[in-house]
Parts: sequence; C-alpha cells; structure tokens
Amino acid sequence: MFRSKIILSIIVLVVALAIIVGCAPTAQVGGESKTPIILGYVGNVSSPGTKPCMDIMQMAVEEINASGGVMGRPLKLLIEDSKGETSLSVAAVQRLVIGNNALAYYSEGRSEIALATKEKSADMYKDYPHIAITNGAADYEVTEGILEKYDRYKFFFRDFEFAQYPWYYGINLKMIRDTMKAKKLAILYEDLLWTRVYREGDARLGTPPMKKYAEENWGLQVVYEAPVKARAGMWLPTLESIAKAQADAIFVLSSWFTDVEVLTKQWADSSAKDSQLIMAGGIGQSHVFWGMTGGKSLGAVVMLWEDDVNEITPQMVPAVKKAMSRNIPIQFHVLAAYNDIYLMKKAIETAGGTGDVGKVINALETVNIEGVYGTFGYWGLKREPWFHSGVITNPDKVIEFNYPNSHCPYTQIQGSTSDKYILLQTQEGEMQKKWAHPELYKTPAQLRAEAGIK
Repeated sequence: MFRSKIILSIIVLVVALAIIVGCAPTAQVGGESKTPIILGYVGNVSSPGTKPCMDIMQMAVEEINASGGVMGRPLKLLIEDSKGETSLSVAAVQRLVIGNNALAYYSEGRSEIALATKEKSADMYKDYPHIAITNGAADYEVTEGILEKYDRYKFFFRDFEFAQYPWYYGINLKMIRDTMKAKKLAILYEDLLWTRVYREGDARLGTPPMKKYAEENWGLQVVYEAPVKARAGMWLPTLESIAKAQADAIFVLSSWFTDVEVLTKQWADSSAKDSQLIMAGGIGQSHVFWGMTGGKSLGAVVMLWEDDVNEITPQMVPAVKKAMSRNIPIQFHVLAAYNDIYLMKKAIETAGGTGDVGKVINALETVNIEGVYGTFGYWGLKREPWFHSGVITNPDKVIEFNYPNSHCPYTQIQGSTSDKYILLQTQEGEMQKKWAHPELYKTPAQLRAEAGIK
C-alpha cells in the first residue's frame, strides 16, 4: 500500500512538472522566442535563374545559423514553386504569409509577377504584417507609388534600380565600338516590362532609347532592332534577318528568363555566326554555360562573376567559390540574393527583433551592409521611383557609371577552361588596367578557325 502511494505521488509529480513545462513560455533571447524566423522565396524551381537564388539564400541561412542565428533565433527559408506564373506566385505569397507567418518573402524579379504579388501583399498587410522584396531586374514601375501611398505599399522593396544603364549604354557600347571594331549593331530586347525603358527611353530619367544613344553618342549604326520572346525557342529566323542586315555585333538585353543557351547554339549554326554575340544576363554568366551549349558558346561575350577578377570585396571570391562548390551557378542577381539574407539579418537586429514589422521596414530604409560586391541596401531617398530600390547608380546621372560596385565584367569565352574566359571590359580605371585584356579579343571566325570548326 505504501509502495502504491509512492508510485502514485511520483506520477502526480511528473504530470505536474509536465504541465508546468508545457505552459512555460518559450525561452527568450532579447525579448523574443527562439522560434525560427521564417523567410520565403517564390519562384520557378526549374529556372536556371531563380533556382540558384534559392540555393545561395539557403547557403546564407546556414552560415548565419551556424554563427548563432539572428538575436539567438535561427532563420528558416521556405521555397514556393510558382512555375514562373503570376497566379501561382500570388497563391504562394498567401501561403507563406498567412499559412507560415513569414516575416518576409523574396520573389523572382519579373515585373509582372512583382506587381501582382505587391497588390496581394498590400491587401494582407493590415492583418499579416510582412515584407516583400523582388530579386532581379524588375521595371521601376514596381516601386512607383510607394511614397504616394506609403501606408499601403511601405512593405515593398526591389533589389535593383538602374544598374543596367551605365552597363549597357556606356561600358557595353564602348566595348562594341573600340574592342570589337563594330560599326553595325543589332539590338534584341527581351519582351518583358523591364526592357521598356531601353526600347522607348524615359524623359523623366533622362535616358534616351538605346538605339538613339548608340547612334548619337557612339557612332554605331543600328541596322536591326526588335523585341523577342523571353523563351523564343526558335531564334533562327531572327538571326537570319540580322545576317541580312549585315550587323557586326548582336547585343541581347537578356535575363534569366531568356533561353540564352538555345540562342547561342542556334547562333553558332546560323548565317549570323560571324556577328559578335553579346548577352547581358542569364545563365551565360556562369562557367556551366560552356557545357550547356556543347561548346557552341565559343566566341560569345557574357558577363562572368565566377573568376578571381571579381575581387571587389574580401568576401566576394570566397563566397563565389563556396557557392560553386555547391554547384550554384553565379549570376549577378544570385549575388544580390545572398546579400538579401545578410541585409535582413541586420535590419532585424537594428529593429530590435521581429515583434514590430514596421520597425524592420524602417531599418531596411536606412541600413546597409558590405555585401559580396560592395555596399548593399535600399534607397531611403524620398524620390520616386528610387525609394525602396537598391542603391547602385546616381539618380541625377543615371547613364554614367559612377558607383564603385558592380563592375560589369564583360568576358569572351575562348575555350572550356577558366583561363580561356578573357575579361575584355569593365569600368574604366584601376579595375580595367589590372584585369582586362581587350587586346586578346578574337572574332568568332578567328576562334572557330583555331578550333578547326568550319
């Protein structure tokens, strides 16, 4: 009997302790629980442009968690597959914010998707405060209205503003004229909203159409100009038209949406194969491009971020090498995605935690970090459409390359190995003198002859 009473007492004690522990608040650090801080990415998981962003964000999350997390709390990244479709992106945003209580989500930088998810987030914000960031070359339209309707759109940011203007209007056209000795130019614009300002120009920004600028400022004759589908699939008719126009060079305003690997393979077999192909963005920015094209990228010019010439900051090359060791192909917006996680960490710490999302938003308007390619943060400048856009160029001199970050490494592929990727042009000054070798440029015809390709 006595033994039974002891056992019963022990059971009662254990149950009581369990109830006490179960009812106790979660351990606190800096006034916040140790529950994970949820971040999300909404994008096409099969895209060669968005999948690397997801992977490098996960790499950053793991690094931060390994060093103690954010104010003692771990980060957790959730991935939502939008398949690149607007309606699925909107539904994914709702799942992240309402279903998973995400503090912030990042979306692939397609303007059309950003505009739709922005409105969905605005409708949810009052009941579910959160932050939305578009990661990529979205049109400035997505940040218009934030100042005018701050209470409705204050949560929305975009990683880029007008970085491409100095790249395309200055550095790129200089290389085409001076290094490639081209006189006749073809320009292909990815037919998405972000290229509108290049096709049409913008009086408010002081930017003329690219065709006009190429002709009036660089003396190039634009003999062919056309918008093209983001994933054309069949490029041969366009390439044959360019060949008939006798263009010396073809500049493609491409992004990760463009099937540049298909374009390049068809270029190498077309009548335009002697016209120098230059691509702005897409998977061509990685060494994996050679294999993707079966070597048909020989002679093509791309921006490349995976070589040591990109030693812009002390952490740039180590971060890129680590990403490559994890089979993450690097493109410029992929580097921005890596910065994104570290910037959010600093914003949360500056705000004193995640308890007040408005404070985190205010922090994002003011703080910056020394990211992998230099200072990274958003404009707090009370001027549309700059407000809440990534800081890269000077708002008063959009076309001039006047910001030290993002040196724009235009590189010619002269073979399969890293030493055969030749940097031709970056911004003027010490970087160009130290790393670039425009004298090593060879025409596609020369490279094919050396390789024994007819």
